Amino acid sequence: MKPLSALFRAVIPASLFGRLFLSVLMVAALVVILIWGWFYQRFYQSLDREADQRLRRIAEVLSQNISVAEDSEERRALAMQSFWQLEKTGGLLQNLYLLDMYAEPPVFIASYSLPGERVSRIRPPTAEEAEELALDYINQLDRGEMVFPDPYAYGVSRRFKIVLCPVLDDFGMLASVIGIEADMEYLKLVSDFRHLLAETMLAALLLSFSVAWLLARSFSSKIARLNRNLEAVELEQCPKHQSLGVNELDLLGRGIEKLAQEIERQRQQVQRLYEQKLDELAFTGGAIAHEIRNPLSAIEMHFGLLKRQLAGLSGAQAEAAATALGEISEQMAHLRTLIENYLAYSCKVQPKSQNVELAEFFKRLVASRRSVLPEFCCEVELGGLVQACFDATLMQQVFENLINNSVQAATKGPVTIRIQLEQQGSRLRIRFSDNGPGIASDLREKLFTPFVSGRAGGSGFGLALIRKLIEAHGGEISYIDDESGGAVFLIEVGQHENSGG
Repeated sequence: MKPLSALFRAVIPASLFGRLFLSVLMVAALVVILIWGWFYQRFYQSLDREADQRLRRIAEVLSQNISVAEDSEERRALAMQSFWQLEKTGGLLQNLYLLDMYAEPPVFIASYSLPGERVSRIRPPTAEEAEELALDYINQLDRGEMVFPDPYAYGVSRRFKIVLCPVLDDFGMLASVIGIEADMEYLKLVSDFRHLLAETMLAALLLSFSVAWLLARSFSSKIARLNRNLEAVELEQCPKHQSLGVNELDLLGRGIEKLAQEIERQRQQVQRLYEQKLDELAFTGGAIAHEIRNPLSAIEMHFGLLKRQLAGLSGAQAEAAATALGEISEQMAHLRTLIENYLAYSCKVQPKSQNVELAEFFKRLVASRRSVLPEFCCEVELGGLVQACFDATLMQQVFENLINNSVQAATKGPVTIRIQLEQQGSRLRIRFSDNGPGIASDLREKLFTPFVSGRAGGSGFGLALIRKLIEAHGGEISYIDDESGGAVFLIEVGQHENSGG
């Protein structure tokens, strides 16, 4: 079963165009061949039947002329006279003979071959051959029936259209047999007709080829139009309504339009829920920040007063007070950083996407990071791209956070960062990688979750904010395992009018 299936896949084209074209062409060719064979057979049978009727009429005339004879000599004279008269008519006749069945063995009473070129090519029968032929059908001849022997049963040299006509005596006994042999040149008409049919079949096949190609191309073009509608749905655009002229394809087209409408409805619903949750998060974050900031400000104010009061201590007390004050100051700074990061993460983001010159964007980005970070190397490969559609301010914040993380995670020498861009369909793919230690495997599943960080003292809001900014653009970010051991992030951002909501 598997070899048969493999053979089927190898022979049958995979494309709809190829299958339609091959199917229509094969059906058309089969119909043409069947019609050709049917016409050829009917034409041959018609000619053969006409030849039989002509020979039958001639045999009946000869039988009537000869049956009035009273003896063998008179039969011979009447036969020769009739044969000579048939010579004037020409036509299909070639050999005529009268065989005396009273003799033992039967002998020719009269034998005559019409003159012409055909005599040199096809010889007349001998008495022995005529006798054997008559004896093969003696039962039918005794009953007074005409016999039409098969001309293909006696070899090429004796291939005639033959009729044996019995001549009965007054007692109903078989007295003699009239043999008429007609050449089969009428079959040349069959050959000519066969050639004509072959030419007609060739023309019909060419016409079938054209019709099959046009039909297959028409269906393929309609399917291609439906595919463009699907691509529009993928780009979150409204597909154009178009009538394809085929009920099933029109039904499929309407289904695609309804699918696009449903996807757009659900996208808007998700967007509304997303914005609602962000608003709730922003409100909650603002309320929490307000409730924490006021006590924190009071704590910081009293902490300053406490530091001034303890400034007069000396010795061991001064050293212990300095250690305690430093720890309190560090924890308050960490708490304020957490509040600020949380507020930044909870704020609603609305990207304003526009075409950005990529070379200028990354040049400005790298320059701004080198001014505040330790030495690092950054290689940018634009992949032939000149512009891309995104919010430059938000995307700069994304890359700044990624570069900051790479530089801060570096433990051995200057870090090398590589940013690669490529366009795949309607998506901009950005691959960000470094030569650092990478991300621990136990952190990768929750890498973009707040408060999950692989760095000591980290809050985890950096990567969470990056994901939020990317998703606000309608894109996504993921971490990729790399053999080199460094951290690799893949960013995908849609490049269309609805990017970023």
